[in-house]
Amino acid sequence: MDSIYRFNNFNIWQNNSISLSLAYKGKSSDFGQIAFDYISNNLYWCDSLHKWIAMKPAYSDNDTIYKVVVQKDLYQPEGLALDPEDGLMFFSDNQPTSRIERVSMDGRDRTAIVYTSLLRIFSLSVDETSNLLYWADHDRHTLEVSDYNGLNRRVIRRSNNVPVTGLHYYQNVLHVVSAETRSIFGVDITSGLKLYHIRDTDQPFTIDVYDAESTRSYPDPCSSRGCQHICVNTPTGGKCLCAEGYLLSSDGRSCTDRSFFHEKGFIISNGTHFAMVEVQVVSGGERRILVIVPFAIIETFAVDATMHLIYYLDSSRNALQELNLIHNQIRTLATAIGGKDLIFDWIANLLAWIEPTQSRIRAFSINSGTTSVIYTGLQQPSSLSVDAHNGDLYWISGTSKKEILRGNWNRNSPKVIVSHANLNNPISLQYDVISHRIYWLDNSMIKSSMTNGSDIQSHVNTYGATQAFAYKDYFGWINGNKTYFAKKSAVYAEFNVDVIQNTKQIAIFDTIVQQDRRSSCQILNGGCDEICVPFQNGRVCECDFGLQLHQNLTCKSSVYSLNFLIVSDYSHGRILQVDITTGNMVKLPINVQNSPGITFDKSTMEIFYSELSTKTIMSTTLLGKNKSLIYATGFAHATRLTIDYSTGNIYFIAVASAQNQGYIGVVHRKSFLQKTLWTNLQSPSDLVVYPSKGFLFWIATGIGNVTELSRSYMDGTFKTNIATTNIGRPNGLAIDYTANRLYWTDGLKNSIEYSGLNGENKHVLTTDTDAHLMSILVHGQYIYYTAWNRQSITKLDKTTGVKHTFMANHPELGRLDSLDIYADDSVDVNAICSKKNGNCSTFCFPTPTGRTCGCQDNVNLQSDQTTCQGVSRCTTSLQNAILIDCFAYPEDTCEFGCKPGFRRTLNVSATCNSFGEWTPSLASLCAANSQNLVCTEDGIWNLDTNNLCRRSTCSKTLKNGQLIGCRAHLGETCQYKCASPFEINPSFPNITCNTSGEWSHNTEDLCVQLCVSTIPNGTLGSDCQRVIGNNCSFTCDMGYESSITSSHIICTSNGTWNKMTDELCKRKKILSFNKC
Repeated sequence: MDSIYRFNNFNIWQNNSISLSLAYKGKSSDFGQIAFDYISNNLYWCDSLHKWIAMKPAYSDNDTIYKVVVQKDLYQPEGLALDPEDGLMFFSDNQPTSRIERVSMDGRDRTAIVYTSLLRIFSLSVDETSNLLYWADHDRHTLEVSDYNGLNRRVIRRSNNVPVTGLHYYQNVLHVVSAETRSIFGVDITSGLKLYHIRDTDQPFTIDVYDAESTRSYPDPCSSRGCQHICVNTPTGGKCLCAEGYLLSSDGRSCTDRSFFHEKGFIISNGTHFAMVEVQVVSGGERRILVIVPFAIIETFAVDATMHLIYYLDSSRNALQELNLIHNQIRTLATAIGGKDLIFDWIANLLAWIEPTQSRIRAFSINSGTTSVIYTGLQQPSSLSVDAHNGDLYWISGTSKKEILRGNWNRNSPKVIVSHANLNNPISLQYDVISHRIYWLDNSMIKSSMTNGSDIQSHVNTYGATQAFAYKDYFGWINGNKTYFAKKSAVYAEFNVDVIQNTKQIAIFDTIVQQDRRSSCQILNGGCDEICVPFQNGRVCECDFGLQLHQNLTCKSSVYSLNFLIVSDYSHGRILQVDITTGNMVKLPINVQNSPGITFDKSTMEIFYSELSTKTIMSTTLLGKNKSLIYATGFAHATRLTIDYSTGNIYFIAVASAQNQGYIGVVHRKSFLQKTLWTNLQSPSDLVVYPSKGFLFWIATGIGNVTELSRSYMDGTFKTNIATTNIGRPNGLAIDYTANRLYWTDGLKNSIEYSGLNGENKHVLTTDTDAHLMSILVHGQYIYYTAWNRQSITKLDKTTGVKHTFMANHPELGRLDSLDIYADDSVDVNAICSKKNGNCSTFCFPTPTGRTCGCQDNVNLQSDQTTCQGVSRCTTSLQNAILIDCFAYPEDTCEFGCKPGFRRTLNVSATCNSFGEWTPSLASLCAANSQNLVCTEDGIWNLDTNNLCRRSTCSKTLKNGQLIGCRAHLGETCQYKCASPFEINPSFPNITCNTSGEWSHNTEDLCVQLCVSTIPNGTLGSDCQRVIGNNCSFTCDMGYESSITSSHIICTSNGTWNKMTDELCKRKKILSFNKC
């Protein structure tokens, strides 16, 4: 759909005829809310692909009378609401960080009012009487409200797994639709309870309310303004606006045409003419205008949309020309012969083009009116483009093996960013200021990469295009006489226009593309650590919830070290800490994506968490350091984790897309091996372990869709169901180790219940209406739990069920899932497994009777019932040492003693590594007590007999050289010489024969290849030894200067410098623009 229609007889039950009128053609087909100003009868809409908010008189059929009222710093505007009585407009911009802004209905006085903890706002609505703003967050699954300043924010309801696409406030009820769930429902704005729910067989997307009895008249401040084009109601009264491309006259009412061309569009040339189509052509609109340039042959052109200028190279006059579109005047700027690919840098106010016959790039300064050569000696350069904000130039170079190069206005050495290995026949290169990527055509395919050449992507097949370009969220290309357009997400052309015969070149004409984005959120996030909020004349840095802003740029986290809860915010990819005394909350500096499972290891102070998108279990510290992969869960994703403190092993529940493919597994903490304990589980939700009793508890759905609370040994044997009746949908499970109780949350019954370890004495402790209870834990006298419909962690007495408020509700919080606590160091362990892994080679599983040893999947235990097949044990037969209570399994750390006649040399333990070798070597840990040769009780000499007698001279053989007049006696210092092309190592001009009979330096390093000692027109640094790997400084002689940005060169492995020394120092040139 590329249009907005007016449905004149919308009520088909009251009207026999249906009449549709075109209100506006050219709106992009992606979602964008529309809104009606019922006072001044204006229509507003968001266009998420054009990245603007526009409006027009609702009942005018003149499609050219429209106005873009907001476009600066917009990425994806989608939600929109009006308060016509106050002259205010509210909108959401959903990329890169979602925010809600308030603005006057004429587009002035913009203010960001909500900018944290939003994901994607599809729909807004207002209560004009109470000055309240309501919105639906499609990805947070929330309905929320604040005042017009963004204050007093509150989550009315979180409808989990119900993404809301539309809402409308009317008489204290939010009327809501969800396209994905095909549902319509009403929500009370105070309680958040559902008032009605309708399932629709179609797919409703938006909703509005019409009540004929509630309609009333309003005074229209525009009725007496006499505006020629448009009148809008603003907070200060009625105001006249002019349509796009027109200027408001001094009388404040009438409008004058600004130039011959449209305000925004695409200028097309065929070599003798310029034509323009308005920008809406990319989404189905079609408007054009033609300008003839007399007696000109247009080789190439560029535009200045802000000043309404076209620059072009006229080959009939060998001149660089300027066409003023406002005054329709042409002037010559400079002589230019045989130029191609003209570009315009609107920041530096420079023009540049390629001179193919001279293999160079020439520039023209608009400010000074002078020209200069930027680069020369290039290899067939073509397709020049510019990143104006960084002053970078891009072009294609080469003949049969083409490359994409990057240089700059400072003439630094060009760098290859896309090599010929990734290119076939590239043409039509363009740097896109919106996406910060470079685009090109390669064998008819539009491709792109980051500006450093990484992340190469293929987009749309153009089937023989000669030029292509990116514009906002669209692609365009020339193929024959037609210009084609498609969304970036499309796979083929969606619209085309036949503008002019023999089309050669097209250029984007839009001031928003050529604005100065420096110091804005659009360049490197405005320099902000987290959230960049655009304002009228700049930007402000803000931090995500739970972080503090420092120096107006960076965000820091004050991490707690004790007495805290740790919780995962699934919606926003956060891991949060909560002080259990104050309820204060901080965000940990850990980047996660959709993490439903989390647990904290008190002994190592590590966090373990699962990621749904990557199907992995990860570990990191509280400061986000040492992030490591623990296990990849394959076809399923881990939803809950728990730790057996006896061994440190991680038990987890994994859920797959198929309902009965869930399983319970355990990961060995040191080796990362995995064993599956229970399979074919239907919708498992949580698990806990009781190591001292050897039990594993979990919740899943059994036969006949009956929910089961199950128990087994921790090795995955002897399963029993301890509770199966009167259970709804348990989501969280916890153990009270002091009272030997199980507690669980029931998300269906919204209750917290408990029983004994055998399922006996089952009771309901408390209920929490409409909370959707999730994770639960017990500590001391209290229970803590999360709920999807609560914006805080709830604390209550585990005996009475009485709630204890310790933290406030935070509307910024998303869906809170897993929960853990660190308030003391007490842990529950199995006595056998906690000591030397129970003497098991791999897994030690606590059981009610002690322990069993186990192996990873598809590996069996050996007959000793402790060692897994394939385990490489370290040797226990040692020459000088005696192991103490050690089984020598991989990862075992063991104590040792020394045999008689030997003593310890290091006060350390020895570890058996995964290769079956001791670290450090035990042979080095025990040394003989004396220099006397003693035969030990093992029949072995206490000293190494191989080293008892030593040589009295050193070897006289040198690699690639020979000694000079040297007898090589102990203590003698000698000189040497080297065979060509080798030279004496400057670091070792002479060598000494040590008392051990070894030379003071390795004789293989004495004669080496050195890099040359001289450079033309320059001198190496005095400390440069010229050996391989040396990083040497150099200086250029008087009148010369370095041709490279670095003042150092490196001696490489083949004895040559990494730079051509003939070109290091070049005669100085005056870097200024000289008239040609």
